[in-house]
Amino acid sequence: MSIGVCYPDKYAVEEAFQLLKVPWDWYVPGQQYDVVIARKADVPGCTENLIDLTGNDIFKKISDLLTTGQPHLHEPVCDLLIDTLRQELKKYTILVEIPPAPWGHPYMVALTHDVDITSVRECRILTVGHAAYQCFKQGKFRAGFNLFCAKCGIGPDPWSLFEHWKTLENRLDVRSTFFFVPQKDDPGVRAHPYRAVVYDIKEKTDLLRDLDHGGWEAGVHGIDNWADAQRGRQEMAALGLEGKTPGNRTHWLLFDQNSWKVLDEAGYSYDTTFGYNDDAGFRAGTLQVYRPRTAETLLELPLHIQDIGLFGNFCWAPTDNGWVKTPCMHLDEHAARVYCDRIFDYAKRFGGTVTILWHYENLIPPRDWSRLYKDLVKRAQADGAWVTTAGAVVEWFKERRETGIEYGRGKNIITIKISNRPSGQNPPMFVRVFIDPVRVANIDTEYRVSEDYIDIRCTRPEITVALL
Repeated sequence: MSIGVCYPDKYAVEEAFQLLKVPWDWYVPGQQYDVVIARKADVPGCTENLIDLTGNDIFKKISDLLTTGQPHLHEPVCDLLIDTLRQELKKYTILVEIPPAPWGHPYMVALTHDVDITSVRECRILTVGHAAYQCFKQGKFRAGFNLFCAKCGIGPDPWSLFEHWKTLENRLDVRSTFFFVPQKDDPGVRAHPYRAVVYDIKEKTDLLRDLDHGGWEAGVHGIDNWADAQRGRQEMAALGLEGKTPGNRTHWLLFDQNSWKVLDEAGYSYDTTFGYNDDAGFRAGTLQVYRPRTAETLLELPLHIQDIGLFGNFCWAPTDNGWVKTPCMHLDEHAARVYCDRIFDYAKRFGGTVTILWHYENLIPPRDWSRLYKDLVKRAQADGAWVTTAGAVVEWFKERRETGIEYGRGKNIITIKISNRPSGQNPPMFVRVFIDPVRVANIDTEYRVSEDYIDIRCTRPEITVALL
């Protein structure tokens, strides 16, 4: 059982087969394969079953999306293309795959928060005044009054919310990632002045240590790391995360086609910037973590759902004519839930991870969007999803990427070999064998039966499937 691939773009093929984790080889003329994937003109002597890419170049479509993305994309097009390839391969061979989800979970959810504000008292009076005005417009007079009082040093600080977040997520039995801005009063290169934040990360050392000890994750909410590797290293060091290599989400999602290479050179373990400020959906066309074309080790965790994109009136966007206000979707809560449910439904179908960004301050008025956040977590938990930090999701995908899979078939047996099988604390992977379950006599480890495939937990380096 073998798949041969002939295609000129090495990255496109290798990354496609990280999304579709099945055994394959580069095509060698004269060697026998169950199926060959190529443009017909590139394999003139091929007599095997051929999936011809001439009229539908799946590899190019996938690599283009992973590399450049697409605005306002509301379907995981890469995952749909991968499923098209999967269905074609199933016509010619018994397909054995490591799906993009842990054993016992249909998909994953990465919970994240961008920390732009940590205190009313440290904010500019205009910022506080605008927030109080919004509270008054909503009829939330006490909340608006409390903001003014806190700015004057009277009463508790409504925007000191880390304990609130910890309490909420403890009740939900989840952990999340907080992305911190590494430098104060600096909007960064090619950025709008409003982008600067007013807190000093050097004063948050105890907070970062407390979050880490409690199982939460701290990452970099980058200012200039997307454009300059040296600044990227400095911003990483500013968090003082000794012994840890953090991930990044750039502030305001600033990004260009050099950013992955720059972040990779700076030493970040992952990035989760590739998403929308004004929408929710699939900018990269996938629910899976992947390696960008220009990166050696950096992995991208695509962003799918952002609170501002769902509920906000506008966001700032760079254009050739400077910074402009770009409308967000500005949905009500019911419409936002319907929108998000569609994304979760895709995850339930294809696996992978839904990445959620809920800004740190949007837990209380004037932007108290906490109910939908809780509802989304509960929806995922009801589905059986693994809900965790961004770093944990990326680490799971990294292990899957490094795991090898081979299989062979005898007269009444399929032998599956798993190499580089991880032994860490993350939920285990599993193997999916696309075969009619009635043909299976015995499997020498834990497995589950579906309508047209069997799922086998990866508990050993070699798995034997006995057939009738």
